[in-house]
Amino acid sequence: MHELRTDLEKFSNDRMAAGASAVLVQARLNGEVWSKAAGVRELEARVPAEPGDSFHVASLTKSMVATSVMKLVGQGKIKLDGLMSDYLPEVESVLHPPETVTVRMLLEHTSGMPSFEEALIKAGPLKQVLTTPLTAERRVELAGTLRWNTDDIGTFKYSSSNYVVLGLLIERVTGRSPGDVMRADISDPLGLSGTLLTGTGDVPENMVHGYVLIDGERVDAAHAGVQSGSASGGMISNVQDVSEFYVALMDGKLVRPELVKEMQSPNASQYGLGLAKWWDSCRSNYYYGHLGGAPGYASIAMISADGARQLAVFVAHAAEPLGADVPPSDYGLVEFAQRTLDTTCQK
Repeated sequence: MHELRTDLEKFSNDRMAAGASAVLVQARLNGEVWSKAAGVRELEARVPAEPGDSFHVASLTKSMVATSVMKLVGQGKIKLDGLMSDYLPEVESVLHPPETVTVRMLLEHTSGMPSFEEALIKAGPLKQVLTTPLTAERRVELAGTLRWNTDDIGTFKYSSSNYVVLGLLIERVTGRSPGDVMRADISDPLGLSGTLLTGTGDVPENMVHGYVLIDGERVDAAHAGVQSGSASGGMISNVQDVSEFYVALMDGKLVRPELVKEMQSPNASQYGLGLAKWWDSCRSNYYYGHLGGAPGYASIAMISADGARQLAVFVAHAAEPLGADVPPSDYGLVEFAQRTLDTTCQK
């Protein structure tokens, strides 16, 4: 653990020097846990960040949505190879897919569905887009304005629209909001008191604030309305809760083990069902987890197949450029986490 801590502290210092406002990390190695925070929760108040602080974890939400979908699969309420049109015909009529789309295709990003974010970024002034709440139905409408490339169907093409539709599917099947379902499926059973799907209210008092630059103005992204309630990326959590979630998922405590294997997709694909996959060169296996990115925030959770080695790293930015012509970046989180975990195994 000593070498791992050294690597994490150096990474944290490097990110702070490069313009982060805060870096939160948690590492787990063979039962030993280490957490640390650097920077501040908010630039104006200058309150030091703490490891348990709340954070916009963005697309890590997708692993939790997939977990609730798979639980419904286990209960016989959803069929993995059932058609989107059977569950959500009104969504089908808005999106007009050129071919049939299954639940499995939504989970593994092989539907070819255009990402609503491509249209959203052009929907108005960026500051207005960032701060205005957006319903799931509006996200689907935005996706429906984009061309659905038939060449993308059946191959991996990451699109947040898939998980917007899965959120609507959860709501249709259960009669409850995705946030309520995930709280019942994940947060309550595991005691994850810091994990919630954001609504339009105030963020937690211990929220880490990330910031973006829009036309030269620094904007606090902690209150980004565009994230509110989104099944594709609206979850607020912390490094402890995120780590506990992935451990419990891998252990079969949230869905049955055979369904966890289904989520892992034991093949050479780069993405399973709600789980990103990265090669574990030490064990000749895969790491599982997810990368998250939202305006002002970047995060990653990565766990070895046996659960013995795990990282959660969150980075908030003091002035991240935001614009239609600025490509998203993971700030080296994937390479860092993968390389760091590779060095911790005992061959």
